[in-house]
Amino acid sequence: MTIAAAVATWLSYYENISIDTNHISDGSDQYGLFKSPLRSVKDFTNGSYEITENYQFFARQASVSEDDRVDADEWLEDLAYWADDFPFEYAYPSLGEGDNRKITLISITGTPYPMESGSADMLFQMSLSVTYTREREV
Repeated sequence: MTIAAAVATWLSYYENISIDTNHISDGSDQYGLFKSPLRSVKDFTNGSYEITENYQFFARQASVSEDDRVDADEWLEDLAYWADDFPFEYAYPSLGEGDNRKITLISITGTPYPMESGSADMLFQMSLSVTYTREREV
């Protein structure tokens, strides 16, 4: 499984939402995940290393009424709390049987903010960070 697919799987655990990668559809309650061009690597003496990659998560939420906008704000705030609490209650998605990679942390690194507003919905964006270790195959 790719790291992006694992992050999308992890996000889908929150209220069973469906995440598109590198795409977001029109209409409310649509979600997309896009990889950011930033990656950091930390080498360890045992030959393994830790990689941190960043992603942008987009959530298109209904915004016709004031109640819709309040619901969207609450949904995004609850998502942030869920992400904070996740590693204390559950395990991150597996990257595959016998894989030499393991996710150690997924976190929300930026607060959700509105990017675009239409007549019926609003597009929110938030930054995510995923840190995982990889054992070298040499």
